[in-house]
Amino acid sequence: MPGKRARRHFLQLSDFERGLIIGMKTAGWSTRPVAGQVDRSECAVRNCWEQWTREGIYVRKTGSGANRKTTRREDRMILRQALVAPTVTRSTIRADVGVANVPQTISRHLAEANFKSKCVFRALPLTPEHRQLRLQ
Repeated sequence: MPGKRARRHFLQLSDFERGLIIGMKTAGWSTRPVAGQVDRSECAVRNCWEQWTREGIYVRKTGSGANRKTTRREDRMILRQALVAPTVTRSTIRADVGVANVPQTISRHLAEANFKSKCVFRALPLTPEHRQLRLQ
């Protein structure tokens, strides 16, 4: 779709990209070719270069982000519930921990801790031996 920017333009610059921008600008490149080379907007390139010339550093600024709805203690309790009973539902965890959050918050906390969902076996998987006996 023409006129619609790719999502990449709104992501933070990585340290590698910042180094590339500073190196190219130091070598005498203008802003537009640098932006085309690193596939970023001219504004991002200009801001990076201005920060470098003004402060002498090119660190990424921290984002504000939303405040967390749960405390660290509640986060640990959520993870512990998921460890003890891997097949328990989000609503059950929410009720056990006693937090007043939506179930998506529980899912997000589990995803941050790299927990995967586990489902209950509906039936044991058949081995080749079982299949053979069943066919007979």
